[in-house]
Amino acid sequence: MQVHRCRFTDYVPQAINAIEYAPPTAAQPFVAVGRANGDIEIWCVKKNLIYEKTIPGMTNGSLETLAWAHQTELTKDDLELFDSEAERERARKRLASRAPRLFSAGLNAVIVEWDLARLTPRAAVDSYGGAVWCMATNHAQTTLAVGTEDGHIRLFDVTDDKLVYQRCFDKIKSRILSVAWSCDDKTIVTGSADGCVHLWDAASGRMAARMTLPREGRDATLVWAVTALRDGTLVSGDSRGHVVFWDPVMHVVQQDFRALGADVLCLAADADGHAVFASGVDPKVTQFRLLVGGRPAGAAGEPAAAKVKGRGGFRNKKWHLAGMRRYHTHDVRALAVSSHLQRDLLITGGVDTQVTSCDARAFPNENPYRQPCFPPLNGVVSVAPEGRLLLQRQANVLKLWTLGKAEPVSRSLGEHVESGQGLQVYDRQKDLLQMELKTRTNLISSAISASGQLIAASDAEGPKLYSVVRSGDGGGSVRVRRVRGFPPEDFVPPYSQCRGATQMRFTADERRLAVATTDGFVSIIDVSEWQAGKFATVRRHCHHRTTTSEVEADAGCSDVPTHPGEPRAQPPSAVDVRTIVGMAVSGSGLLVATYDTTGCVVVSHIENGASSALPPLAPQKEWPTALGFNARNQLVVPTNANHLHVWDADKGAFTKWSRAFGLGGIPRVYQHMQSCIAGVAVNPAEPDCVYVYAMNHITRVDLTQAPGPDTAVLNVHKRKQIEQEIIGKVIEEREASERRSERQLSKRKRKQHVAGRTSDAHMDVDSSVNGDAASIADSEDVSSVASEVAGRSKDWESTIVARLREAGINVAEPHNFRMTQRYQNLMYASFVDSDTMVVVERPWTDVASALPAAFHRHRFGS
Repeated sequence: MQVHRCRFTDYVPQAINAIEYAPPTAAQPFVAVGRANGDIEIWCVKKNLIYEKTIPGMTNGSLETLAWAHQTELTKDDLELFDSEAERERARKRLASRAPRLFSAGLNAVIVEWDLARLTPRAAVDSYGGAVWCMATNHAQTTLAVGTEDGHIRLFDVTDDKLVYQRCFDKIKSRILSVAWSCDDKTIVTGSADGCVHLWDAASGRMAARMTLPREGRDATLVWAVTALRDGTLVSGDSRGHVVFWDPVMHVVQQDFRALGADVLCLAADADGHAVFASGVDPKVTQFRLLVGGRPAGAAGEPAAAKVKGRGGFRNKKWHLAGMRRYHTHDVRALAVSSHLQRDLLITGGVDTQVTSCDARAFPNENPYRQPCFPPLNGVVSVAPEGRLLLQRQANVLKLWTLGKAEPVSRSLGEHVESGQGLQVYDRQKDLLQMELKTRTNLISSAISASGQLIAASDAEGPKLYSVVRSGDGGGSVRVRRVRGFPPEDFVPPYSQCRGATQMRFTADERRLAVATTDGFVSIIDVSEWQAGKFATVRRHCHHRTTTSEVEADAGCSDVPTHPGEPRAQPPSAVDVRTIVGMAVSGSGLLVATYDTTGCVVVSHIENGASSALPPLAPQKEWPTALGFNARNQLVVPTNANHLHVWDADKGAFTKWSRAFGLGGIPRVYQHMQSCIAGVAVNPAEPDCVYVYAMNHITRVDLTQAPGPDTAVLNVHKRKQIEQEIIGKVIEEREASERRSERQLSKRKRKQHVAGRTSDAHMDVDSSVNGDAASIADSEDVSSVASEVAGRSKDWESTIVARLREAGINVAEPHNFRMTQRYQNLMYASFVDSDTMVVVERPWTDVASALPAAFHRHRFGS
């Protein structure tokens, strides 16, 4: 099999400027990751950190800060509306059942609230003070404090789904870089560019205290980060690289640490206020822990002085530097710690574009898990198998390459992976196209047809279609034009104002285009007459729209054939964030499968409109991470728990293999991989096999064989190495045993020869017969030794088998789940032909070479 190992893509991920956990009252533990170009990635902690979707930022936009809000308590005005406590309690439950709200702001002086389901702005207000550097929500989740360029703190009311300007605090003479609320919401702490930490009375808007930091040189100290702990202690991080702990009563320095070699850009503390993390331009993450009476706070046997209120309780408390680790290569701009999950999860991110996570309680002894620097879902790469073209999407730019050619080699993938033989490329890839689209937001999806004649791309406002005409010698010249009349007006119903497409796929015959909209519709558009500019919506599937009002509205729609779903009882917290994030089209072009962020998987027929929703994937609900059809119309559904489910679309049931091994029996090494499956590829030459890939591995799974031993070695390279080592050692032992046997045989021959010469001295004339008998006895003895050696040699094969079994390789059972980790930072994998695979990877060294210079550390000898 040929494998096109593509490293020519130049995708450069954006720096991470902000990371924020959703409030602990939210039903789902969301994490928002803000990129420098304005994109916001939504992650969810489901046993591990799972990427869900990306909210596209404005073209050439910026993002500096994020904030969540989740109101669970009634305001004073709300309390007056209800006559009884029972009505108030019902109102509180309604508030708590809603999804949290997400806000962002940056240098464009606009505060935006985002619709987490439709990926579009829900509301936007002016900051009234220029660029926004920081903002934070109070603990009651009712007020948003914003720090602006003009030196004001401004408060915005976020109750009852509002985003309304409330009031402005007194002005200082420099911009406000950081803001935090005290635990009782009575005080706001800010850090500014004049080297001061200010305390503000939240009720009056007046300054309550000012704490000044010393300068180093002529430039003023910049207070990049502040936070307030549960016991009232204030913490600041500044441009000197210092982390300062302040007395909350006397407003003087308690302790001052030189934490980093350069600016401290971010701080994070756990919910108890017993641990503080700091990082910045010097990309090491530093942890400070609180000691009470010489023991870690919160530990067993903690002294009673820890519970003393007032200033006297701080006499026995000291902070100490507990540890540090370097998780990143460049500036760390964001830290977040969650203490309301099963474990305290520390998440970090910065200029090197990677999201890392680890257990905060195990810091610094636990190694972090590094998420891929590019979105693992809704891939930025797609391939045209017939045209042998590769399309890449980034921001609002589309790039197109033609694949190279090499000498054809016919062999199975397993043999290729084991051999790893490189082929001579006689026709290298060509850069055909770089097209910058005029869009208001960054692109959220793209697709290319099988022949490469059509390219579809969509931002938050709607999809667009482009035709690609190749001409010249070898098709090196490309002409692109936008196809007018696409999309048809009725691809979404009149009552839907959301036209953005989160997923798009062409059928293999290029006659249909399946489009999943941000409002939950899956529309099938006829594009067979694109040259004439004629498009028609064939049908509209609505099975992801499950609320009663949505089902009723869809059932009453008659503009195109519409197939409403069945209403299902789902909490508002799930409906408010529901988005279709995955799609697959069968090779026959008759089936389309989609799944959304609630875990619902739907298989629909493109022609007759029949649809079916898959039953829950596990007793403990799991979430799909990818979809893919094999040649037998079987839908392969990997999950976040690294289980593998197979749904037979023709029979409408899980396959026998899936029922037997979907939840159990999968080898431990595969199931415990931290990276989730990001895609499914199918080789036309192997209809019963699928290839699932994640960031760091490709695994071949035969859906007709048992998974094999639970402790099996899956990595084919490691397996071959172990086999060679074991066989080599056994051969050495056999050769040593044969040498010992030969020495014993020769020694026995010499003894018999000496005994024969002694008996010759007493022979008479008729001793010739006895001599013959002696020689016969000698030959029988030698043959017995030889047969003994031969008998031992027969056991070497069983010895090899036994040792391989001990090492996790059972030669008596089929070797399924064949894995290779040769390819790292995988962006995409697919087949363009039988036994011809395309693997797109983005090595970390290539990404790092495109990043700005990192903090220089003086090292010994350099």
